[in-house]
Formats: sequence, structure tokens, C-alpha cells
Amino acid sequence: MSQIDGAETGFRVHVVDADPVTRILLTEILGDRGFDVLCVSSVAAYAALDHEAMTLGALIIDGDTGGGITGFEVARHARRLNPAVPVIFLSNAHRDSVEKFGVPGAAHVTKPFDPDLLIMILRALAADRR
Repeated sequence: MSQIDGAETGFRVHVVDADPVTRILLTEILGDRGFDVLCVSSVAAYAALDHEAMTLGALIIDGDTGGGITGFEVARHARRLNPAVPVIFLSNAHRDSVEKFGVPGAAHVTKPFDPDLLIMILRALAADRR
């Protein structure tokens, strides 16, 4: 498979997760595949989205982002700012919870996750933008 060069495509991915290890892992995995990645905690998610929601390629978020803020709330905030932003819930929450509390049309990838599945979803989203 060919790699997507995030710098060329401008495909920016925000990752919001309470676990710093998950954020580091996703930064490395996605960055190595050429995506432009910004990993933030739930506290920083709102400010990051306020500045970049209209240029965002995708939002990858855990349903439980910590800090008293749910990923579902952050995803709804992202969709208020940019109704077209793709959302991928990367969570150990049951699919029914993601569908009930998440945002319409969101993808769900279960933790522990297969990095290849996540890359495949992002590549499809990037291809749709072209």
C-alpha cells in the first residue's frame, strides 16, 4: 500500500485520549504513515478544536477522555464547529454506547486496536477528501 503524505494532502488528525501512552503511540503510528497528527488531552481538546475544526481531516477520540469530560461531549463540540468532520471513537466502550452517546456516522474501533484498521479508515477518509 502507498503511504499518504500528510504534509502534501493537508490531512490533519486530532487524537484525544486521557492515556499519554496511547497518545504517544498514535502520534508515532500515524506520523510514520505521513499523517499530520496533534495529540491532546481532553482539557486541551476544546481549544485545539476551536482553532482547527474547519481544517481537520479526522478526530480520533476515546469515549472516556478523563478530566470529567467525555469524548462524546468533545465530538459533539467538534461537529458543532464543523458538521462534516469525521469522528472515530477509539474506545473499549460497547458499540451501542458509542452509537447512543456519540455523533451520527462516527466509526468505532475497539481498544486494544489494530493500527492497520485505523490506518485503513484514515486512508479512506483522506481519499474521499481529494
